[in-house]
Amino acid sequence: MNTYHFTIVIRDARPNIENLEDKLFEAGCDDALICSSNSTVYLEFDREASSAAEAINSAFENIQSAGFNQLVLEENGVASLSEMAERAGLSRQALSLYALNKRGDGLFPTPIYGVSTKSPLWSWPEVATWLFKQGKLAKDQYDVAQVKAYSP
Repeated sequence: MNTYHFTIVIRDARPNIENLEDKLFEAGCDDALICSSNSTVYLEFDREASSAAEAINSAFENIQSAGFNQLVLEENGVASLSEMAERAGLSRQALSLYALNKRGDGLFPTPIYGVSTKSPLWSWPEVATWLFKQGKLAKDQYDVAQVKAYSP
């Protein structure tokens, strides 16, 4: 068994829902920290399972059994250099040098959004794969980024 850390955003929940913590705890989310930012509720899980897919999909099922259906696995989406650096435990400067192909193998993934702005966004699963191949990302983090989580 491994412990997998991941974040699920619950788009159809609000922080002021009565008994939100109790509903999620009773549904099996006792291994998650309930957080909110700008009225968006998200759960930070540390879930033990035999695989990242099992951990994530069981978390989705637990949240759905509490009555929520608009779920997003944050690690399946896009991220800024700062977010990716934090996930990987690297400095933003180091990741920026990789992104500019001044370090590494010169094959860092290209941004997928905002290429004409100062804050482009990358596919986290693509960057996680690259970082893992470079020996810069732990296997459990790589495994989480590769899960194709389902959403109703």
